[in-house]
Amino acid sequence: MVQVNWNDLYYRPIRRHSVMSPLIIASKLVDPLATVELGAPFGNVSLPRVTDAATPYMALSDGTCQPQLAACIFDITHKPDALNPYFPLTKTLKKSAQKKFYRLIQHIIRSPNFDLRLYDRRRDDLSTRMPPHVVYLVAGHIAEIFFYRQDILERLLSTPRHIWLYTTQEAFAKDGGVAGGCFSRERGCLQLVLSRLYEGFNDRTPGVAPFLHEFGHMLDHFDASTGKLGKSNGSLPGMRREDGEIDTPEARALFIKGKRLELDRYTALHEDNYQDGDPPPIGHPYVFQNDTEFIAGYFEMFFRNPHYFAEMNPDLYQGFALLFKQDPREAWEQDFPFYIQQNRDFYLKSGRRPPLPGITIPEV
Repeated sequence: MVQVNWNDLYYRPIRRHSVMSPLIIASKLVDPLATVELGAPFGNVSLPRVTDAATPYMALSDGTCQPQLAACIFDITHKPDALNPYFPLTKTLKKSAQKKFYRLIQHIIRSPNFDLRLYDRRRDDLSTRMPPHVVYLVAGHIAEIFFYRQDILERLLSTPRHIWLYTTQEAFAKDGGVAGGCFSRERGCLQLVLSRLYEGFNDRTPGVAPFLHEFGHMLDHFDASTGKLGKSNGSLPGMRREDGEIDTPEARALFIKGKRLELDRYTALHEDNYQDGDPPPIGHPYVFQNDTEFIAGYFEMFFRNPHYFAEMNPDLYQGFALLFKQDPREAWEQDFPFYIQQNRDFYLKSGRRPPLPGITIPEV
């Protein structure tokens, strides 16, 4: 029996060169007959079972998906704890609260308005062939956002929410997808290549979060007063006066104040008025092109770079924290560094002048 430490293995991607080739975990060929002793609460899992769990979505995606071991263990054991690494919030929850979190995920999955689908290059609907963890991952990301604001979640699920996944980049592009993920206001759906659900989780610290970014666009276009998707609001449900009972005025005021500070910092760089030692904006120039990219970008960074975010712009951070009634810093020993470094390098090292900003500041 092969003994392994779950904490050393759960985030390792699984792949095969072909359906007939050996399984590869952590870049190493694995004895196909080995049994892995994962310890509590997962016990012993044979590699043939892992292979059986991994094969369907490798076949569905033409080998482009490389899910982490944690995803396979969930499909085998059906223990929700296996997917905790995908949801940093669970680090802050006691066992009783974790059970409530798992129940919320199931509530989302059972909602008739949670419309999650999987399409191939012919646009055949393969939703019934989705591995269980895929549905759980998508619903879990939504549950993590709204765990403390289920009043907003209920508004969101009062009408259909369409989330379309695609087996390959080709399938995504053929159905009008842009880049690797996008939100289509015209079709009212979030579109994402299946493999992008996994790409930010190949380390102990979760990284890039394309689902969060595109979901931020969906929230921006969601009108909580009607339950419909419309024009960009440049904000999130609960930050608008017309949102009624879910409106959070303090969050809106802090968001506006913090957004103005980010725009002032960006404008100083654009107009070449930046002074050495002045703080640069938190977000990349990409998110300053318009209001919808700004809210989606900062929404994602709130859940990935909370320490840096709070340090650089306390008002903007507190606006998000008040809205969602949570402080992600409690779940993070250290931030995901890529976004921070990439953005700082552009402003402070590239020597390039950022483009003219296209964002606006709403009225208080």
